[in-house]
Amino acid sequence: MSAIPKQEYIEYYRECEEKRYRDFLDSLSDSISFDSDKWICEKRLKNQSQLLSKVTIYFSMVPGQYKEMVKYFALIRLVEGKSVGTVCGDVGNIAIFLRFMADVPLSEIQVTTASRFKEYLDGKSYSESTRSSIWSDVSVFLRRMSDFEKMNLMNPFYNKPYQAKQLVDQKYIPEYVAKQLDWIFMEEDIPITMRCIYWLLRLIPSRISEILGMKIECIKPFDGHYCIFIPMWKQNGGYREPIIRTIHIENKEMGGHLIALILEQQKMAMSYQSYLPEEKKGALFAYRSQILLDGVWHSENRYRVASGRYISYHLKEICRRYDVRDENGGEYVVTSHQFRHNGVTDRLRAGFTLPQIAEMTAHHGTAMLYASYAHLNLFPETIVEPMKYQTEAENPYVLFGGRILNMDFVTESRLLKNIRAHRVPGGVCADVTHCRSGIWECISCRDFVPEMEQLAYFKEQAADWESKAEKFRNDRQLADNFAAIAGGFKTVVEKLERGA
Repeated sequence: MSAIPKQEYIEYYRECEEKRYRDFLDSLSDSISFDSDKWICEKRLKNQSQLLSKVTIYFSMVPGQYKEMVKYFALIRLVEGKSVGTVCGDVGNIAIFLRFMADVPLSEIQVTTASRFKEYLDGKSYSESTRSSIWSDVSVFLRRMSDFEKMNLMNPFYNKPYQAKQLVDQKYIPEYVAKQLDWIFMEEDIPITMRCIYWLLRLIPSRISEILGMKIECIKPFDGHYCIFIPMWKQNGGYREPIIRTIHIENKEMGGHLIALILEQQKMAMSYQSYLPEEKKGALFAYRSQILLDGVWHSENRYRVASGRYISYHLKEICRRYDVRDENGGEYVVTSHQFRHNGVTDRLRAGFTLPQIAEMTAHHGTAMLYASYAHLNLFPETIVEPMKYQTEAENPYVLFGGRILNMDFVTESRLLKNIRAHRVPGGVCADVTHCRSGIWECISCRDFVPEMEQLAYFKEQAADWESKAEKFRNDRQLADNFAAIAGGFKTVVEKLERGA
């Protein structure tokens, strides 16, 4: 029997691969057409509060000659476990790049393409984090589709010139504003649904999607207190079904107030179930529509389930109605996600450890908490001395800014076996690949005066960072960064040896 010609085999394999991805559409919806410019993935709705717009991917902005390629890219990312919302954002970012390319084929991408695209992005009114997101998505797109299309596309976007998301202190609600809001949301003329959601966000650091995904049966009495069950999707490994977080609350003081609100909302939601469509039934935050006329809420004969848009609208309206202002007298509008930043920061200030807070917030680790949610720089009195984020019972070492201090020799040696670890003045940084402290910038400063007694230290650092650059040679961005640090230490060594 004669062998199948190579070209025919490649084409057959490609057809099978395309069919596999197209068949995946059935897991997203019963009615999606691959050729459509709008994929409504209703099977990916997480809960009754989500709107269809949150699970819809739009391809209308993608140039016609690239639509099929981008659709396969979207399917690849969905198969990898990315959420529909994430993929929708990816497609939008890639469309920006493909429109920039105009009639230039992707096969003609060169290093200068990245330079020109950076100039293009810099000329737009995008934020730094948006530029960073666009750049990353283009890099992933070229890498994935080079394999899928067997095109061997050049990818000059591996080295990102933009900073990723950074800690933004405006996300923390000032204490003065928080006190105003706490007083306002004790007012009984505010709809019970909004009061209940507010105090859940205020007392339990959660994402709004988690709060809105709570079911009617979310609260149970247990052993003299109550357990509240909150679904969580972000850390569940990409599965449709959520992980359920259990929060234990004593029925007294503010805990008792929250429990009373949930029980009242529960009773109200149960009475509205017969008015809701089948797909909306079972949600805790079912409500009867109300409009505000002359300062009085009037009920309408419309029944819905609270969505993120509903929460944003009411938070804005309540801030306006009650004239919420910051310390400078400016109007203040709060967002639901700010409460999560306040929850983490306020608990750190109160003495909770990062592992304890990670358990409350359902984070799988503590790095994200410290990097994105801990606004301790707003409270310098709290960090005059390094906070012991690990309790002594859990770990006798002090973790501060990613550095573990005052450890013993055995622990230090074990940590340094990790190629991402590096010895720093006073201890060991557990992961220098995420360093944002800028502690090495001083060595390249013209005003830096090194001490001759530290010559051996500077030589050791130059060698260590050269070794890091070699070990990470497959990651160009990290390798270049480590090589630059090594170069800085070499310059210091040369300066000292010339003066010796």
